[in-house]
Amino acid sequence: MRNSIYPNPFTPKSGMEPRVFIGREKEIGIFERKLDEALKLKRYDHFLILGEWGIGKTSLLREFKKIAQANKVLTSYLPIREFQESDKFISATQHLISQIPRNLPVKYEILKNFMEYLRGIGISLPIIGGGVQLPEKIEVEGDPQVLLLDILERLWHAVKKETDVVVILLDDAQNYHPISGYLTIIKNVLSDDVIVKNTGFLFVLASTPEAWGQFLKKHHPIGRYFIPTLRLNRLCHSETLDVLDKILDATGVTFNDSIKSKIWQYTEGHPFELQILCSFLYDNQLGGKVTDDTWEVSLDMAITQIGNILFDHLYDDASPSEKEILKVISEEYKPVESKTITEKIKKFKNEAVNKYLHRLVSKKLLILEQRGVFALPDRMFREYVLRKF
Repeated sequence: MRNSIYPNPFTPKSGMEPRVFIGREKEIGIFERKLDEALKLKRYDHFLILGEWGIGKTSLLREFKKIAQANKVLTSYLPIREFQESDKFISATQHLISQIPRNLPVKYEILKNFMEYLRGIGISLPIIGGGVQLPEKIEVEGDPQVLLLDILERLWHAVKKETDVVVILLDDAQNYHPISGYLTIIKNVLSDDVIVKNTGFLFVLASTPEAWGQFLKKHHPIGRYFIPTLRLNRLCHSETLDVLDKILDATGVTFNDSIKSKIWQYTEGHPFELQILCSFLYDNQLGGKVTDDTWEVSLDMAITQIGNILFDHLYDDASPSEKEILKVISEEYKPVESKTITEKIKKFKNEAVNKYLHRLVSKKLLILEQRGVFALPDRMFREYVLRKF
């Protein structure tokens, strides 16, 4: 019997492009306006996207790239690699100026002279059709800010006949955190008259809120420069259902209404959790239908996978006493007052409970709803904790 079921359409890996892109109309509208201002007014307002891990920052940046290139605007998307405190600013510059041109959709001939210049100063540019790649251990010397400014100006002159604007999408900007001063170098370069008046770059950065928080405190110049700051939230109820319907369209598989309701209740519109849970539900279809019969096994599989990717690391950071508190809050299925925890765990004194609670908040395992009231940050994490006991 021939299989009429479409291959699993869900994308349960962070960074994978979803089959359909839904929501984020406000963010897309802002990007379209900023792009239009760059094209028509030569005004380049570099801005920032903030969002927790798995919330959809990468998908949004890739949507920005589609929009820009549909308008014949050259766009380079690149994730920032993880840096260490021992790394030098020149290493970050070397990474940036080698990756930006690598991801531009232009012919090799257009960048040939530019690439030869980079090789001449010790930077390899591994583009298809490119020449010899230099050894990775070669480190460029010089002032990183001067070098970045010079390279961006040269890159612009290499491609300006092909485009009116070059959009640069820097994903995972939190990876600059160990060398956070490098973002000041980027800001200084983008603020320089040579770049402002003689080039057409529009930068969009994406970062986690925790790493970027240092720039928002005390009115740091970086926090004031990359504005507006777009904070990505979870999908709303209607967007979640719309995503499900459009992804499942023409696949030969249907989710019944009860399953859709549970998907919303458990993921609360978190894009990454939704993709993982729905991927297991889809794989467990019977006769093209997903019903309540397959819910529990699919949920367990999803919790295990999310645990391996994210929750295990967070949970292992909790002490045995803190894990007991997490268990109590998980069993309550609602925000809990600190005095309730003291009543349920008799061996803890009030002072100890308050100390543990605030440690859990600092470890991102709890959120402070209001004074003296605490909750787990996520329904799926609550299910994970319950399965640990």
